[in-house]
Formats: sequence, C-alpha cells, structure tokens
Amino acid sequence: MFGVEGVGARTKELEKKRDKLVEALKNLEESRKKGELNEDTYKQKRRELEREVIEVMDRLAQMRFLSGQT
Repeated sequence: MFGVEGVGARTKELEKKRDKLVEALKNLEESRKKGELNEDTYKQKRRELEREVIEVMDRLAQMRFLSGQT
C-alpha cells in the first residue's frame, strides 16, 4: 500500500506519462498529415496510444481518490 508520499510521487509519475502520451498523439497526427503514415497504421497506433492514456487516467483517478483529492 502507498503512503501519502508514495501516492504523491506516483501521481507525479502518472501525470508525466500522461503528458508524454498526449504529445505522442499530437506527433502521430502530424505524421499522418505529412503523409508519413498510411491510414491503417495511423488508426492502429492511435488506438494503442488512446488505450494507454485511458489506463493512465484511470490510475490517476485512483491515486487522487486515495490521497483525498477530487
């Protein structure tokens, strides 16, 4: 189980990961616009990144609940 400091540290890690994933989504979109990816590859990679974002956001919500944040 996490202590208060552990929850805070884990929350910061998850926020950084979320930010990196959001940036990856933006970069993916730019690659598609430049024609560097075909539509099927773009959709597959986007789905993978979106799944990761959802997982991270779920964990963030859990950490915030555990720490008493809303």
